[in-house]
Amino acid sequence: MAGCRRAAEERVVAQTEIGPGSVLAGRFVLEDLLDETQGAKFWRANDRILARNVAVHVISSDDSRAEALVSAARTSATVTDGHLLRVLDAATEDGYTYVVNEWGNGVSLDRLLAEGPLPPRRAAWVVKEVAEAISTAHRHGIAHGRLLPENVVITESGSVKLIGFVVDAVLNGRESIRVGGGPPLAEHEADVVNLAALLYAGLVARWPGTDGSTVQDAPVDQGRPMRPRQVRAGVPRPLDAICERVLNPDGHPHVTPIETAHEVYAALCDYIGDPNTPAPLGEPPSLLDDAEFAEPTTVADGGPPTQAAPEPAPARDRDPEATQAADPSFGDTSERDAMADLRDGTERTRVVPPPPAFHDPEPRPLFASEQPRTPRGPQDRPRSTGFGSGTIPKVWGPDVDDTAGGGHGDQRTYVDEPPGRSWMRLALAIGGVMVLVLAIVFAFNLGRDSTTPEEEAAAGPSDEASQAAPQALSLDASNLSDFDPEGDGQEENPDTVPLAVDGNPATAWRTSTYFDPLSLQKSGVGLMVDLGEPTEVADVRLTMMGAGTDVELRAAPDATAAPTSPDQMRVVAEEAGAGTDVTLAPDRPVTTQFLLVWLTELPTVDGGLRGQVAEVVVRS
Repeated sequence: MAGCRRAAEERVVAQTEIGPGSVLAGRFVLEDLLDETQGAKFWRANDRILARNVAVHVISSDDSRAEALVSAARTSATVTDGHLLRVLDAATEDGYTYVVNEWGNGVSLDRLLAEGPLPPRRAAWVVKEVAEAISTAHRHGIAHGRLLPENVVITESGSVKLIGFVVDAVLNGRESIRVGGGPPLAEHEADVVNLAALLYAGLVARWPGTDGSTVQDAPVDQGRPMRPRQVRAGVPRPLDAICERVLNPDGHPHVTPIETAHEVYAALCDYIGDPNTPAPLGEPPSLLDDAEFAEPTTVADGGPPTQAAPEPAPARDRDPEATQAADPSFGDTSERDAMADLRDGTERTRVVPPPPAFHDPEPRPLFASEQPRTPRGPQDRPRSTGFGSGTIPKVWGPDVDDTAGGGHGDQRTYVDEPPGRSWMRLALAIGGVMVLVLAIVFAFNLGRDSTTPEEEAAAGPSDEASQAAPQALSLDASNLSDFDPEGDGQEENPDTVPLAVDGNPATAWRTSTYFDPLSLQKSGVGLMVDLGEPTEVADVRLTMMGAGTDVELRAAPDATAAPTSPDQMRVVAEEAGAGTDVTLAPDRPVTTQFLLVWLTELPTVDGGLRGQVAEVVVRS
């Protein structure tokens, strides 16, 4: 009898166990298991409604982290930033709690650093992009909580995406955010420390931040990370100083520390020369002026740090008598303190020839395969993010127009030409264009003169005239209706629908006000347009209020009655994060009687989230 009961229980478990092919929320089909950590499974799934990949975290609903995971997903969804992969869904059903995020292909920073350090400007640019997102999150009172290189991804388009936002900290334990054996850090404090640690890692391929990264640890001197310029020769002084002001603020009482994500962002913008840079931080002169006296050392893999020759001091500091008068300790060579570039009473070194230039390693292929692979060992397991083993463009970062080639290289290519040759080429090009224009004008006039008025009348309108621009269709309130099939009352402010076709952009049909992201509650809400009969539609132009609306244009070419579900219509155009003027144009004109303007995410307004469509213009 006990054996029968055990067999029945095993059958129940087998029926409820999720695996490849399982469907969550009726739409997300699990395909590849990318990682499993502490009972949390990470999947690549397919959204069978929108036919796109998504990322799914799944844990058992009786897991102690289940409630916190859903809460974290909802919290992360309140921050809108282009560097964050959006939360699409979060719920508990059938004994499992899951969170669905956008999918992003690219290479995670930990894998990129396995190839060697990044060029300084590129490292600064990557961390600037991350700092911008973290600064936005901190303004909302929300921290990432686990800002590791594994959670920073360079996408296939060359942009920077931040993943694991809030959720990763819940799955890995929020109580143990530490740097080595140090005391626990608050999440916001850990984010700022890890921003500097990301910059440090980008410069020298060593990790001085909170525990959890697979990047090799930074070398330590007297309980603190050695400065980047001590680890690798050639690190720019401003970037070295930014790392030191965050990672070792107590070691320099006369230097203002960096304590917020916005300050990190501002300092990096100032270094890179971003045209939209915020106000400079007012770098203390002592932090940079005396940096010429630093003693960079180089750390070889598996060996102790070896001293490298410092760079020569600038001309203003090469007068021995003037320097001796300003600082009697000038000329001492104390090895015990290689941080003498900070004016806090430490000793300085003699001026010696500069070290040889540091050469970046030869670029190698970066995990180009997108096919699922079988883990073979710890070093070959997919990261917990699941996004880190894709591809990136050969040229990316702050100097896209200046780089020639792929990998980490920042080298620029110049071609020597004899003086005046470029002007000669320009003159020849202009001359060729003028000859071509004259030939076209001559041929046009010749053909025009050979045609009699009678022939022109018989020919009728030209082909160009017959291909007229799309014309707006006449719509009124009878053509539109609100569409909310998943709402409680299945209505969404129907009394304001006429305002979407009244010709006044100051009035609008509006959705209800939502307190959580729309995607966590329903697949969308919108306006159904009934054209009265099948009509060829070239595009739909929308005037909207607020920025940050995700909108789709759906059509039902074969429908003879108004659809009752968005699944009965197919997406023919879409735009994410739309502004106030949107044109939704299918790849080719579509013939349909019914169109759906479908809002899937809503912009922020006072008191919550609300979508507003001021005008709908259908052109045929």
